[in-house]
Amino acid sequence: MRLCRRDLLRQLGIALTSAGLLPALGDTSLLPVQPAAGAASPAKPIRLNQNESPYGPCERANEAMRNAIGDANRYPDQELEDLRSIISTLNGIRSEQITLGCGSADILRIAAETFLGPGKSLVMATPTFDAIAGYARASGTEVRAVPMTKRYTHDLDTMIRRTDASTGLIYVCNPNNPTGGLTPKGDLESFFDRVPRGVSVLIDEAYHDFVPPTSTYTTWVGRAASDPRLIVTRTVSKVYGMAGLRVGYAVASSGTSKRLAQRGLAMGVNIVAARAANAALGDQAYVKKIVERVADDRQEFYNQANARMLRSLDSVTNFVMLKTSRLGTEVAEQLREKGILVASGYPGFEYYIRVSLGSPQDMTEFWRAWDAFMPHGM
Repeated sequence: MRLCRRDLLRQLGIALTSAGLLPALGDTSLLPVQPAAGAASPAKPIRLNQNESPYGPCERANEAMRNAIGDANRYPDQELEDLRSIISTLNGIRSEQITLGCGSADILRIAAETFLGPGKSLVMATPTFDAIAGYARASGTEVRAVPMTKRYTHDLDTMIRRTDASTGLIYVCNPNNPTGGLTPKGDLESFFDRVPRGVSVLIDEAYHDFVPPTSTYTTWVGRAASDPRLIVTRTVSKVYGMAGLRVGYAVASSGTSKRLAQRGLAMGVNIVAARAANAALGDQAYVKKIVERVADDRQEFYNQANARMLRSLDSVTNFVMLKTSRLGTEVAEQLREKGILVASGYPGFEYYIRVSLGSPQDMTEFWRAWDAFMPHGM
């Protein structure tokens, strides 16, 4: 049972407060989720299905957006160079090694158009973030999907075996969406040494910022800047809380970046989004705060699941895969009827739902809805 000392102290605080022995705590967002019996259903859907941040952008980004509205009649210009500059500074790379896009999904589209097409194949895991599979199929590419291992990591050995002269791109989402876990860096290092010449690898690091310090994980941004076969994608949608503004980027060698730029929109990031992203990337203190907050939220989710004797997959992200006793699609539909949106229907994980970590209030509603129709101890 996952119950850390911090959570034990919090629960003790709740008990003492309820007994009138302690004053009520000011920051209730840090308290364990305790569904209120008989509470009314939420007035509008609670979105726990798209891995969005419930905490939103930092105040610097909000201010930048407010100030940029007055220039909404202008095309982005210096804003894009400024955005590349701060990305290059944060990652220790050169500006020309950065490709901007309308969210990292746009970068996946660009990569698909650059490296795939009729007669080509894409090798990827399943289940994973499958936007690139849609782009690949639309271009006439064969998609070769390889199931995850029993440890919920990429089956890199099988992915290599499925790679041949027709393969234009290998896609690796790490941390993986929807399973939430990591493929160890040692396995990936060995994998890169075996990738045939002429085959490119794209590593999607959308959830990079949430990964706790561990020797089994590393970002591949530094290697991508010098290895023409490697591309790394990032986004400001997740930890930065700016999913609606659609800003993403790729890091690659200068030569590969030029190839990607040929398929991208000249001004795919608008002026408001560019200024807001610049401000958000400059506030790393806020990022640290959100990472700590999400870690607490994740631990509290585990505690609530364990209290109900439910199983879940270990996650290093802002979402968790929760096992259900019935088809996940059926459970998701019942939750939807109660105003809670979750994701389901993943290949090989038909008896799971993916739950994005919402605000404490959102999670109170989630567990209230769950308890209304799902028995404990599944």
